[in-house]
Amino acid sequence: MAIEAEQDPAVTFNRYETYSWGSNQRAPGDVRVTSALRAQIVDDIDRQLAGKGYLRVDRDGDFSVVYRVTIEGETIVQTLDGYAGSVWTEDLARPVLALRRYEEGTLIIDIIDGESERLVWRGSAKAEVRQRVSIEDRSARVAEAVRKVLERFPSR
Repeated sequence: MAIEAEQDPAVTFNRYETYSWGSNQRAPGDVRVTSALRAQIVDDIDRQLAGKGYLRVDRDGDFSVVYRVTIEGETIVQTLDGYAGSVWTEDLARPVLALRRYEEGTLIIDIIDGESERLVWRGSAKAEVRQRVSIEDRSARVAEAVRKVLERFPSR
């Protein structure tokens, strides 16, 4: 499993105490990403962030969390002045910092500042997508991916 993380060096993470969930969690149209898997990802992220000292609130957290699952390759655009979005929904009129293609089998976790709505941290885990896998194995692999990605996110 390949793990990557990057953060905005200008952001002081110790000012964050609370987080809420963003509204655009996504795994584009793939039946392998079930509602149970989406719920597990949210639960695993909540558990890891709680272990780092962050408190989940219903809305208006100090930062928000958004995740994506790429079952097939998907290009992500990171902008200088706002949240990172997908090419087909992104306002490309804004200055583009970088284009990045995330390959099949990648879990991406984005942290967006609550005030500025800017992407301040992104972590990802890439693993082979297995066609036939038990629910238990899939669950364990997802939990491991979330844990390894968020190990790189600053604690309170």
